[in-house]
Amino acid sequence: MDLGLRGKVALVTGASRGIGKAVAQSLIDEGCRVAICARDGERLRAAVAELSHGANGSIADCVIGVPTDVTDEAAVKNFVATAHKAFGRIDILVNNAGTHLRGTVDTTTLDILERQLRDKVFGFFAMIQAVLPIMRNQKDGRIVNIIGQAARHPHPDRFPSGVTNAACMALTKSVADAVARDNIRVNAVCPQYIESELLASLIDKEMRERKVDRATAAGGFSRANPLGRTGAPQEVADLVSFLVSDSANFVAGSSISIDGGYHRYVFG
Repeated sequence: MDLGLRGKVALVTGASRGIGKAVAQSLIDEGCRVAICARDGERLRAAVAELSHGANGSIADCVIGVPTDVTDEAAVKNFVATAHKAFGRIDILVNNAGTHLRGTVDTTTLDILERQLRDKVFGFFAMIQAVLPIMRNQKDGRIVNIIGQAARHPHPDRFPSGVTNAACMALTKSVADAVARDNIRVNAVCPQYIESELLASLIDKEMRERKVDRATAAGGFSRANPLGRTGAPQEVADLVSFLVSDSANFVAGSSISIDGGYHRYVFG
């Protein structure tokens, strides 16, 4: 499907693997030029090399990578400035970088909660502040925040991510309302149980703690939603690509679940 994104410039954070890399690939396939960032420089270089090689040969001029810690305001400004200088504009921001730390109200320390908040809430905020002047000057922009379903389902053993993701939801709505009249649309995507290194690590943890095989451990996640399976990063990327296109021009300040129906017991 041609979403009319050809020639647009997108920034994707946390894009060296998983959902972030899938989003970057989807946007490149739609004709965008993309700047990606991640903390791990080696992983980032590998991702750029993979994204830079299309089916019909090199498309190296369509993607750049800048090692960036999104909790570092100076690094964020450098990432945005580098992308803007390379491509001349910034139309799309996809905030995907962030950690997922587990803990309960009893086991979560202030350091753990602060790290979770800095990685995600502060990181999202810093990136948004850095791109807004450019988008306002263009009188056009699209921002999508990737927020886990812990925002809606703050399980007792996911206290840090539940608190953090709820804050990201509030941030999304507040910013969306503030910039809508500048023709900047801000939305959130809320995935759950997507095939990734994170999900693989959770399955491994289940295997160790419950002393079961991988199929049994994985079954607990796939049975958690009506579709009876886990999701693929590409499915999240397809939704993000739609949201940043003109086909979704009347969608603003929304938080859209992509979780196989996992959210069915929660309104909103």
